[in-house]
Amino acid sequence: MADKISPQDLKEFYTKGILAFEKKNYDYAIEIFSQILIYQHDHLEARHYLHLSLKNKAGAASSSSITKAINTASRILLMLPVEGMLKKGNVPAALEGLEKILVKNPNDTEVLKKIADVFYKNELVANALQNLEEAKAINSKDIEILKTLGDIYLKKEDYKNAKTNYEAALHIDPSNTDVLKSLKNLDALGTIQQEFKDQ
Repeated sequence: MADKISPQDLKEFYTKGILAFEKKNYDYAIEIFSQILIYQHDHLEARHYLHLSLKNKAGAASSSSITKAINTASRILLMLPVEGMLKKGNVPAALEGLEKILVKNPNDTEVLKKIADVFYKNELVANALQNLEEAKAINSKDIEILKTLGDIYLKKEDYKNAKTNYEAALHIDPSNTDVLKSLKNLDALGTIQQEFKDQ
């Protein structure tokens, strides 16, 4: 377990990370943001800037089929201990393991979805949304990402974003029954709310 750190020290540490990021010293920024997440695994901004630093450091990712195959095999192997940590309820260690996988391929949407899932199951909805939005920015045609975003926004009563994500998913696959059902439920909810307003 990491030693405790004061909120003021954490804030100063975060500021140093931002300065390193702005100066494009991505290695140092990655080190700082990774350390912050050891102390506070749900630090929203630190995780966001860690992911940005990783992506900027990686630059344009190779899209060769060999690179993709290696990254997928690596993710599968490294995911095994993460699953074990999650079963034991060790969320901080599991998130740290997922971040280590992300270091190898910062554009791995499967890892971002897993991070989002871990946060969502631990009722850290803002963190879940942030990681799903990052995954969506990488692959805006992933129906699973769009549907999950729609579902979470719906639960947050952010109907506009829910509808936007459901409609984007339907644009990709107009016959997706799960998304069609979710969108109909959202529309029905909107109708009910309008009826209450009109009374």
